[in-house]
Amino acid sequence: MFKKGLIIGFAAVIAMTIAAYAIQVGGVLPNVKIKNTSKADAWIPGIGSKVVTIFYNDVDVKDVNDALSNAIKAKNYPKAKYLGVGIANCKDAPFKPDYFITNAADSKQKQFPDSVILLDYDLSIKNAWALPETNEVSWVIVVGRDKKIKFMKGVKSAAESQSLINVITPIIEAELKK
Repeated sequence: MFKKGLIIGFAAVIAMTIAAYAIQVGGVLPNVKIKNTSKADAWIPGIGSKVVTIFYNDVDVKDVNDALSNAIKAKNYPKAKYLGVGIANCKDAPFKPDYFITNAADSKQKQFPDSVILLDYDLSIKNAWALPETNEVSWVIVVGRDKKIKFMKGVKSAAESQSLINVITPIIEAELKK
């Protein structure tokens, strides 16, 4: 009985420690080294110098945020102040061949030419940011030039993403005015 209680207590301490390091609105977003589409090491660009919207997508739901991404693209925010970044979570799609992921990334780059597409092969983002769930989820994170998170939400459907257009675009616009 004592051992079971000790194990449960230890697990609770670990969970609280992880939660304490999870990114959240108002917190500073730590940059993470992942890969670009050529598989070279890459940092997330624009953090600390531009307003950045990050779409961290499981490759199985790579299109879930297209309506939101297209709405942001249509705003034609100044490139000197704004950047969109798509990051493919490749680890949660173990049965997708690498060429499929690379082709999908190339297709997204063509669809959103002013954005940057990166690849996370080993859950570096999920682990560094302590995201609670990344399988079948697309995380939308808006970061101000001050590196602080202004918005974040895990999105599971195109309808949910569509509903965020009138929430996220005013946040981006307010950040661009700062």
